[in-house]
Parts: sequence; structure tokens; C-alpha cells
Amino acid sequence: MTNSKVVQHETVRRIDTRLAFETAYFSDPGTLTRHLAEAANGLKVLRPEFSANTGSALFAGPDRPLRPADLDGLWRDGGRVVVHDFVPGTPYFANGVVVDGQLCLTDTWRCYSLDEGPRSLLTAVVNVLPDSVEVKLLRERLQPLAAATAVADGPVCFEVVLGGEQVKVVKFAHRVAGAPLPGLCDLLGVAGQSGREAQAPDGFVADYAFTVRRSGTLTGFTGLDEVRSLPSYRNDLFMPALGEPVERTVGEGGGAAVLLKHADEATLLADVTFLQEVNRSGVFVVD
Repeated sequence: MTNSKVVQHETVRRIDTRLAFETAYFSDPGTLTRHLAEAANGLKVLRPEFSANTGSALFAGPDRPLRPADLDGLWRDGGRVVVHDFVPGTPYFANGVVVDGQLCLTDTWRCYSLDEGPRSLLTAVVNVLPDSVEVKLLRERLQPLAAATAVADGPVCFEVVLGGEQVKVVKFAHRVAGAPLPGLCDLLGVAGQSGREAQAPDGFVADYAFTVRRSGTLTGFTGLDEVRSLPSYRNDLFMPALGEPVERTVGEGGGAAVLLKHADEATLLADVTFLQEVNRSGVFVVD
């Protein structure tokens, strides 16, 4: 399946209009700028047709103006720009396998993010139980798309927005999901997409990434002892040392990350909520 979001959105629309965003496509910044000016009400989502990561979307609206440099960057990898109205809901990564034409979601992840200027930066993913209402709804809605686009049995992964009973597909691919999801499956004791069915996980896990708001030399990390004392904290995934350079976060990954794991979902989710507030306030002290 192509990685063109234009082709993917049109494919989704052809198979099930309920899953599709109402999209428009633009080939140059000038035309897009005029479109945004004429559609001044409401929040718009802008996605490059081709991108290497999940942090490429921009948000534009009356309270979130875009700089010319932001718009120009949407064409960095070629292609067009996909634009649609913002649809409220929670983002999920839904990964699975197609077996005999049937979709099995092996691992599903609720996404957390923070708004930073024109971007919404991914900060964490948390696994969702395979027998949850959300996973059952996603499997039901995504089954026709998976079956219609699969050329053979094998892995498939989706990025979707779920709001109530509404599911919208951001993008999908017939491949194994990228890092860190397979590694997080290992920590949960489940096979993930290397298996042929969903398995009950050993608790709940999350990787949490902290946002760098200004490039420079790291001189401190606010609240690190408090972060490491959380009930679900397991270890640092990566953490720059004092005196090292750090770069402003503009995509996925962040400037530091920790691993969370706990048997109790409520405990882990409370820790993620706490980290969101800490991260929103800023943790990196930079000169």
C-alpha cells in the first residue's frame, strides 16, 4: 500500500465514507494560504502527503496562526498537503494482523500529546486491553478497510481518531508498527503483530517523552527526582546529561523519556496525567 496520504484518504473514502475525513489537497503554499484565510472559522489540520514520522501535522486556526516557514516545511518531502477540519477525539495506534481476510487487533495504544504552537507533540502511548469497548469498536470499523486493501495475510497498522462512536482513519499501512511499540509489547509479555491473536497483557506500560522548548545546553531538569519516584516509574529510556546540547522538540521523541509500567491501569494513567502537567510547565533548564 502506498504511503501517500492523498491516495490513502481516497481509498478510505471509497471503502467506507464514515472512516474518512472531508479533505482538500493543495500543491503550493500560496493556494493553501488563501484557503486558510477564506476558511477562517474553526481549526484545520494540515498534513504533508509524505512524511517520515507522526509529528508532521500542523494545526491552523484563528488562535493558532502559521508562519510561512511552517507552511513551506509541509512540502519538504514533496507531494501535496492534505487539509481537513479538526475532528474531536482521542488518537490511537491500532496494530494487528489479517488472517484469512479477518482483522485481529493484537495491540492498541491510546496516544497522549501536548499542543506546542502549530503542532500537537506525541508524549506517550498506553496499551488498551484487547477486550475493551474501544478495541472492539475499532476492529469492527476497520475490518472492511483491512480486508479490502490487504493483498495477502499479514501485519497492518492504523493511526485513527476515536470520538464516541466515530472513527476516522489518519493513515494505515500493511506492515509491522515501528518502534517503540514492538518493544513495549515485549514488556507486556504479548506477541503483538508477530502473533495471530490478541493476548492478555501483563499490566500496563507507557513510554513518556519530555518536550524541549528551546535549543541550547542542558543545565538542569526540573522535578526529575519526583518523576523517578512515581509508582509506575521503571527506568529512564534516554536522558541527556548536564552540559549536553538539546534540540527544540518539533516532532516525535522529545528530549528525554522514561518508561512506566504497573499492574493497575488507574495508577499508571494517574502518573501519565501528572507527567503531562509537569511537561506542560517545562522540565528542561537550558542556557
